[in-house]
Amino acid sequence: MGIYVHIPFCRSKCIYCGFYSVASERLKKEFIEALCVEMDLRKDYTGTRHADTLYFGGGTPSCLSLPELCRVTDKLESIYCIVPEAERTIEVNPEDLEAEKLNGWKKLGFNRLSIGVQSFQDDLLKNIHRRHTSRQVMEGIERAKKQGFDNISIDLIIGLPGQSMEILQEDLTQALRLDVDHISVYMLSVDAGSVLEKQYHKGLFCPPSEDELAEKYEMAVQVLKDAGYEHYEISNFARKQRYSVHNTSYWQQKAYVGFGPAAHSYNLTSRQWNISHLKSYIDGLNNGILNFEREELSDVDMYNEYVMTNFRTMWGIKGEDLRERYGFAWEHFVSCLAGCIENGWAVEKQGIYTLTETGWLVSDRIFGELFL
Repeated sequence: MGIYVHIPFCRSKCIYCGFYSVASERLKKEFIEALCVEMDLRKDYTGTRHADTLYFGGGTPSCLSLPELCRVTDKLESIYCIVPEAERTIEVNPEDLEAEKLNGWKKLGFNRLSIGVQSFQDDLLKNIHRRHTSRQVMEGIERAKKQGFDNISIDLIIGLPGQSMEILQEDLTQALRLDVDHISVYMLSVDAGSVLEKQYHKGLFCPPSEDELAEKYEMAVQVLKDAGYEHYEISNFARKQRYSVHNTSYWQQKAYVGFGPAAHSYNLTSRQWNISHLKSYIDGLNNGILNFEREELSDVDMYNEYVMTNFRTMWGIKGEDLRERYGFAWEHFVSCLAGCIENGWAVEKQGIYTLTETGWLVSDRIFGELFL
């Protein structure tokens, strides 16, 4: 199983972000105590206490002090048996890549950094309310390597306001100079509740067209593949098979438990998600109650999720496996996929079906046809 911990604090809100977070650190102490209560309440959620991956996301986990992080990791390790070879990821902002913090994260057992770079253009970073500079990225990653972090991932975004094709090319060139083994490239979306959504409705922001995003995406894919990165998931590229083990477990529908406000969990038969409100989350747990919603998954739900998550990856779907697990959907699957293969969106090789990179660009349309 995997463990996800959602740290909801940010120093400021990026204009594109639709993830739940608060631009205040006022309730950090109360949050950490509530988080530990939730861990006690839900320790047997998946039916096992052996964990293969641990992922601190947010928000901004690097907002927490080392003693605060230690409190959380100590609690986790008192409940769960986290295997010695487990991938332990912490999402961090470039401005937090200081020697003391890096050394502290290392001592706490984190062995993978996921760094929110987004772009190397300082004026563009300022416009999207990022607090770091390009120089902080370069210097911070160099410090991380000196502290012994050899499993580093960076995030970039395609379609940011003011990002031309030339600027994206510069960002990719700069990213390659960092010599990291994992790069995530996300296409900009106008998320509900984000600053960007408000700007869009006020006519202050015009999102890039699908054709423009597709052109930039295809260029990014080619640049990274030419540089030796394997395109193993729609938005993710890795060298030396340094895939994100934790995220891959999501795509392969393995069980995981999520702690913190807005965190999701999956126990193979149902999904549940915590309330997306920090104060309500804390108040409930102060009374021994977790506020959450749950969805019991039908066979059709599980088939739909199986198709959607597995087709996101280069490993695709083994026809024999799908037929064994979801035989009721087999004829529908084969019939719908025939058109996708004809259009060049999917391929079948030795009984394994995968989407092509062109297919990934229109994956929402494909999923809509394959779903029951």
